[in-house]
Amino acid sequence: MFCDLVGSTALSEQLDPEELREVVRVYQEACTAVIHRFEGYIARYVGDALLVYFGYPAAHEDDAQRAVRAGLGIIAALPALNVQIQQKGGTTTPVSLQVHIGIHTGLVVVGEMSSGEYREQMALGETPNLAARLQGLAEPDTIVITHATQQLIAGLFDCHDLGPQALKGVAALVQVYCVLGESNAQSRLDVEVSTGRLTPLVGRAHEVGLILERWTAAQAGDGQVVLLSGEPGIGKSRLVQEVKERVVQQRATYLEFRCSLYSQNSALYPVITHLYRLLHVERDDTAQAKLAKLQQSLAHYRFPQAGTLPLLAALLSLPQPPDALALNLSPQKQKQKTQEALVAWLVEEAERASVYCAWEDLHWADPSTLELLGLLLNQVPTTRLLVLLTARPEFTPPWSSRTHLTPLTLARLPRTQAAELIEKVTDGKLLPMEVHQQIVSKTDGVPLFVEELTKMVLESGVLREMEGYYELIGPLPPLAIPATLQDSLMARLDRLTTGKEVAQLGATLGREFSYELIEAVSPLDESTLQHALAKLVEAEVLYQRGIGPSA
Repeated sequence: MFCDLVGSTALSEQLDPEELREVVRVYQEACTAVIHRFEGYIARYVGDALLVYFGYPAAHEDDAQRAVRAGLGIIAALPALNVQIQQKGGTTTPVSLQVHIGIHTGLVVVGEMSSGEYREQMALGETPNLAARLQGLAEPDTIVITHATQQLIAGLFDCHDLGPQALKGVAALVQVYCVLGESNAQSRLDVEVSTGRLTPLVGRAHEVGLILERWTAAQAGDGQVVLLSGEPGIGKSRLVQEVKERVVQQRATYLEFRCSLYSQNSALYPVITHLYRLLHVERDDTAQAKLAKLQQSLAHYRFPQAGTLPLLAALLSLPQPPDALALNLSPQKQKQKTQEALVAWLVEEAERASVYCAWEDLHWADPSTLELLGLLLNQVPTTRLLVLLTARPEFTPPWSSRTHLTPLTLARLPRTQAAELIEKVTDGKLLPMEVHQQIVSKTDGVPLFVEELTKMVLESGVLREMEGYYELIGPLPPLAIPATLQDSLMARLDRLTTGKEVAQLGATLGREFSYELIEAVSPLDESTLQHALAKLVEAEVLYQRGIGPSA
């Protein structure tokens, strides 16, 4: 991401050097705070411009999204920043700071560059150069991105197509887009559902059947909880969607709470976002309009309104109702009362009709949300509630085992079901056998990998579509990792520290290698190597056959 101040030359003519230095310092501090929130790495300050890397030094599964969110965050922070500069009396001239931002995604080589005592981590390749050229196209307070970035954020942000553009130093025209803002979609699955591109569910008959059994019990008044766990891409959200579609057909109530990677420090974030959706709050609603919607929604319930309304208004950062008693509670007591009010609301909802309630991505849940869930789980057995929780394997539930709680782990698809999923993606058209076998072999039964690798092959231009099948145009090139999975896989490896180097070394040896061979070529000592391999096996990056030196 390349971020640059608009009209900095004019600003330097308006202000004396001391004033300008103070303005730039405050601006850089504000940008840094936003960038660090999304775990970007500021590679360089160039006057009033910033060069920022996302995905270095540690990869995340959503680095393109992080870059765009950081850009939007910087733009959103500027109006308050302008007020702050004036209030501090930093300048005698009114200041209105604006930025233009360019973002491009691609592979780079990062290494230390030095000149005398000066050293910096430098990304080499066309990606940073292209990002710098793009910001020159951006209007004030806008973000311009390339097609490579747009593909990774499509549907999650609203974008305006600016068409092919000629950029200085770039031979071919570059397709660019202007980011307008976040869309209403919360995940890639939401995007696929809204566009009608959701791939039919393959396998998982046992899991769907078990959850529907628990749903039948919940409908009879024996509330149930199912904790669904599995690695990224294994299909947790897809399973939640499948059950949702079946439950909605029965005209049951469906409630959805989703934890966010970006809001792990925001108390009750999934509840607040759910309430805003439930109340149909619009971006341009005033605080009073939001309060009226909350009041209107609560009026249909029996629980005490006088105590509940002020608590929920405070939770949503709304003004207190005119006739409400002052809360006068300690922060801890107010949190407890708010959680009790939310549980009472859910329980009464389940008294009116059976409720299917999904809480997704608990590995990102904030502590207050987990406390609320603990209170809710105590109430579930005597209600008509099915609570479906999803989390990655690293999530450790803070509550003890319960008779009404069913743990369910999603396994990878067997080869036959992976092959069936490929046919769903190709709409039943057969792929050449060598392509089909490579996809099945390289995706290891992870549904997301199967889908994305198949889509990449279909879009790569190596196949010709025929009547009922595809044929290769020429020799089959090695199947690269799709850009949509690159960040996810790198993030997984980065979490393994030493294991990352061993995995990369193993990958140069092939999809299968002996312990004897990797020990011979590894610079690590025997103990460190064995520990790293054990971590990779535990994380299911590797599978081990055999024991000791003969593995």
